[in-house]
Amino acid sequence: MSADAFAEESSSWYFLEGVDVTANPAGGRRDAIVAFGDSLTDGAASTPGADNRYPDQLSRRLSAEGRQRPVLNAGIGGNRVLSDSACFGEKATTRFRHDVLDQTRVGTVIVLEGTNDILMGELAADACTTTNRRVTAAELIEGHRTLIRAAHNRGITVIGATLPPGKGLESGTPAETRAALNQWIRTSCAYEAVVDFDRVLADPLNPEQLLPAYSSKDGLHPNDAGYRAMADAVNLNSL
Repeated sequence: MSADAFAEESSSWYFLEGVDVTANPAGGRRDAIVAFGDSLTDGAASTPGADNRYPDQLSRRLSAEGRQRPVLNAGIGGNRVLSDSACFGEKATTRFRHDVLDQTRVGTVIVLEGTNDILMGELAADACTTTNRRVTAAELIEGHRTLIRAAHNRGITVIGATLPPGKGLESGTPAETRAALNQWIRTSCAYEAVVDFDRVLADPLNPEQLLPAYSSKDGLHPNDAGYRAMADAVNLNSL
């Protein structure tokens, strides 16, 4: 077969679901970290092929500090907490079992989910999002609680991440829902720890937008520097 069949470049991972490395498995060790979320975890708008998503940069930071641990990227672009999609996968509360609980040696999960539930609730339904509806902060909070309970039942540490600002979340119901969810993540003590991506990435002069130095062209996803700031915001002692 000619290599010409693979001449087109893509940022999607079509066939390889994951690589499970079991070399030197210390008895019962649970040192793997799962970054669980949507396109903000998957690394949309980062430089293609450069491995600059925030889980990549978190892995490099751990290695640089002599704390090397497996970091699994379980981000799916467009994924939602409460609704399945033909294009963006099963809802977070369903896929959590396969993508987190069933992974080898998982001890910690960082949850960054909810942006798409809020954004797509403002859009008309289409083939990818047939279940579009406006969700409430209370519904999203209950979805997060479902993830937390599932992790705790397996003895897994759960870190909650606040939702960053961005295009489509600046005003009205989306802004109010994001703010209410973030306030709960920060103050409820439902998570063992919190990484405040909202405050890290927001423009201090306009908190409903990404800091320009951290923003990609679409105004919703961080650029490489923004993903680095996310990785730097994680308290390594909480993992």
